[in-house]
Amino acid sequence: MGQAGGLPQPQVHQVGTRAFIAQLDGVLKPLGFVRKGVTWNRKGKSVVEVVDVQVSKSGDAITINAGVLDPDVHARLWGSDPTDHVMQPTCTVCVRIGELIDGRDRWWELNDHTAAVEAAEKVAAHVLPFLEQMCTREGMKRWLTDTQVTKKRYPPPIISLAIIKGYLGEAAEARALLDDLHKKSVGAWRPRIAEVAGQLDC
Repeated sequence: MGQAGGLPQPQVHQVGTRAFIAQLDGVLKPLGFVRKGVTWNRKGKSVVEVVDVQVSKSGDAITINAGVLDPDVHARLWGSDPTDHVMQPTCTVCVRIGELIDGRDRWWELNDHTAAVEAAEKVAAHVLPFLEQMCTREGMKRWLTDTQVTKKRYPPPIISLAIIKGYLGEAAEARALLDDLHKKSVGAWRPRIAEVAGQLDC
């Protein structure tokens, strides 16, 4: 049934997502976040804080992601400046809201009329403090270390950790991280890792 009374009915995920966006706007916009689509940015002196809404593949639930981007780390990692409006997957540190709440993945059903309010409350209680803690390189280093990114073997967060260590004067540790990653990596990552390692003393 796509119509009622001759009028097309909006998709559930369209209606539900709008409710979540409205609630998150109420929390984030007064704090200086600017939204484009389903992604909010707040630009500070040295970092960009990011929050976004992710719809499930089935289109009936959402979760919330957050992150903080250090533009200098990004430039060394990718060899280019970040976009004007930062997307969460490109952040230096990334997290899903469930990891901050109780360590479990958290999704809210779009047809639950109380879910948007609850999600916004969880953002205020858990995501905003996380973002504040990640606004220094010391905080980012601690998060990347505590979440054991070196054991997950996905290169970007490991390279980011090494770059941050380099900025913090821990060049020997940074070089050791990159040397180990270089040995384990294949394809296009190997020359990228080598190039980043060569910039540690710059």
